Amino acid sequence: MSDRNPAADDTWVPDSCRLPTAELPLRLAEFDRFFAEAVLRIERPSAQRLRLHLVGTAEAERGARDLTARESACCSFFTFGVTRTGPDAVTVDVQVPASHVGVLDGLAERVRPGGAPGAAGAWLRSGQLAGAAGVNPQTLRYYERRGLLAAPRRSPGGHRLYPAESVTRLRIIKTAQRLGFTLGEVAELLDAERRRNDRGVGLPARATAKLAEVEQRLADLTAVRDSLRAAISAGCDDLIACAGSSCCPLPFPDPPPVDATTARSRRDPG
Repeated sequence: MSDRNPAADDTWVPDSCRLPTAELPLRLAEFDRFFAEAVLRIERPSAQRLRLHLVGTAEAERGARDLTARESACCSFFTFGVTRTGPDAVTVDVQVPASHVGVLDGLAERVRPGGAPGAAGAWLRSGQLAGAAGVNPQTLRYYERRGLLAAPRRSPGGHRLYPAESVTRLRIIKTAQRLGFTLGEVAELLDAERRRNDRGVGLPARATAKLAEVEQRLADLTAVRDSLRAAISAGCDDLIACAGSSCCPLPFPDPPPVDATTARSRRDPG
C-alpha cells in the first residue's frame, strides 16, 4: 500500500514497511489468496477505516488473525481488529491515521477483485457459499440436481469450488421461493434471463400470473374462514348431523339428483 500510487499492483505495501524486499511478493500472494478465499464484501465506514466481512469458518478467522498480526509487526501504523460477530460471520477492521489514507485506498482497491460476491475470478468452497447465502451444503447439491446451480469445479485438493456470483443466484432462488414460486418456476425464471427477447417468459409475465394465483388462493381462504366463523356461530358440533341439515352453514356439496329409474329401483329392489 503505497502512499504515492494506490493503483499499482504493489500499492498496499507502504513505503515504511519493514518487511524485507525479497519477502514482499510472498506476503502479497498470501493476502491475495486470503482476499479471494475469505472476503465476502467490504465496507468503508470512513476514509480512515475499512471493514472486511469474511466467511465465518474457523480457518478464515485463523488466517485473518495470523496475517494481521504479521502485518502489524512490519507496518506499525495499521490498527487491525478481528471480531467474530456470529456463528457464520467474522469481520476485520483496518484503521490508519489520516496521513496514510492513500494506503487504505490501495488496500480497498486490491481486495475488491477478490472474494466479494459477484467479483470475477473469485471462488468459494461449498461451506463458504452456503454460509454466505444462508443455506446448508446439502441444499447446494439439491439445487445442482435440479439444474438451478451449475456443477462446481474442483480444486487440486478435491474441494468443490463455486464462482462468487453463485451467492447472488442463491439469493434470487430464495427470494423467488418466498414470493410463492416453485423451484420449477424459479428454473424457468432463471432460464428466461437468457432469453430476454421472448415475450411472456420473463419476470413481469410470471409475476402477473403468480399474483392472479395468489389472489385466487386468498379468495378461497377467505371463503373457508367465513364458513368456519359461520359454523362456530351456528353452534355446529356434529358433522353427520350437519350433513343432513338444510340450514347448516358448512359448504356440503349438494347430493346428486336421483332419476325416476333409480328411484323405482330403490322402491322395488326385486
